[in-house]
Amino acid sequence: MLVKGISFAEKDAALVKMVEEYQKAKRLPSFIEAVRILLSNALSVNEIYK
Repeated sequence: MLVKGISFAEKDAALVKMVEEYQKAKRLPSFIEAVRILLSNALSVNEIYK
């Protein structure tokens, strides 16, 4: 199991809030799950537009 920690700076507050709102809207069990989905989607879009 890979265990990593992260902390956010004050400048990340708006981004963290958007992820939390996405998590709530999608009824995801954790912040990390929301980040996984958003990152996966972003990387997929990036591949499409290459």
